[in-house]
Amino acid sequence: MSKLKVALLSYRSNPYSGGQGIYITYLSKALIDLGHQVTVFSGPPYPILDPRVDLEKVPSLDLYSRKNKFSEVSIKELIDPLNFFEWLSINSGGFAEPYTFGKRLKKILKKRLEEFDVVHDNQSLCYELLDFQKKIPLVTTIHHPISKDLKYELQSIDSIFLKLLKIRWHSFLKMQMYVAKRLKKIIVPSLSSKKNIEEDFNVKNKNMSVILNGIDSSIFFPVQDKTIARRLVTIASADVPLKGLDYLLEAFASLLNHFPDLELYVIGSFSKGGHTERKIKNLKIEKKVFFKNNLGFDEVREIYCSADIVVIPSLYEGFGFAVGEAMACKKAVVTTNGGAIPEVIGDCGIVVEAGSSEQLEKGILKLLKDENLKNELAHKGYQRALDHLSWMKVASLVSDVYEDAIKTFKN
Repeated sequence: MSKLKVALLSYRSNPYSGGQGIYITYLSKALIDLGHQVTVFSGPPYPILDPRVDLEKVPSLDLYSRKNKFSEVSIKELIDPLNFFEWLSINSGGFAEPYTFGKRLKKILKKRLEEFDVVHDNQSLCYELLDFQKKIPLVTTIHHPISKDLKYELQSIDSIFLKLLKIRWHSFLKMQMYVAKRLKKIIVPSLSSKKNIEEDFNVKNKNMSVILNGIDSSIFFPVQDKTIARRLVTIASADVPLKGLDYLLEAFASLLNHFPDLELYVIGSFSKGGHTERKIKNLKIEKKVFFKNNLGFDEVREIYCSADIVVIPSLYEGFGFAVGEAMACKKAVVTTNGGAIPEVIGDCGIVVEAGSSEQLEKGILKLLKDENLKNELAHKGYQRALDHLSWMKVASLVSDVYEDAIKTFKN
């Protein structure tokens, strides 16, 4: 295998902010372990990287980190036309970061492309990729089409005004769709994502390679004697319909009638006065549901390891990191058939129909009543995580795509 100089692009990359950040953190480390040289070009929030990985910061206004996105900016910042566009877009309900990242990146990379053998984009899908693709081998990872997020959010909203706001926020989809179908080398994390990207983004099937993501077994691993009986654990961005937390809350409320000592720990946060808080109050389960946020990886592992059962109720996942993390911690998992989840979990958990609180309740109840089945699934899932969800395996397969992109470009 050739040792390559790789430029990894990501418009926001902190691993605590979502799957795209996890991807950058662990793929870059695994590529370095294989002997490649890696430079990450990232907007804020910046990634947490292995010391051997170079970070080239692509600064933005980073308005989402400010208490007031409208007023907490200076005139000096807004004099810059790109900053002004980003400020105006976000304060009018849009999400401009993928677009503005591309513009800023072009200024930085245009004189540096010759330093690299291949450029790998992490779903910014900015217009500038089409220009880069003419000058250097380019690979892009698309985790899943964001059109799925928009679809489920619109389904969960009755207000026409709120629907229009959601459509406005997702206006960057027009750019992503335009760019995606013109790219030549795309990595996707599942067959499910591949199918959805082909349908929603009109991407040619032959241009996509399926490479499952990995789980870091040095962070997510089993710890003996940490299990707390009757504790359910989930990881979900509350107030994000795609994660299906509503259905789990309904199932949990019903299960309390049979097991009043049950408790639910949610790794994630919720908005004060928001939908999820109202849902919990309406179900009268405030004293049984606990939210844990702003956690480091070690703290997340501790909560996973405290679980009697991990429940992932997502309506759709392009991959499903939480499922893999729970398996790596040797926990029995109840989850759904949403998107790629069945590909990740295989026959190592209980998989129910997405969007059904009744099905979730039945799945959880089955494990609560069968200790042997719970232990069997925990062991099978752990072995599957070790055998099939390795970042070194991911990096090796990604390297093959790099080599193919380089060969195709030269020809």
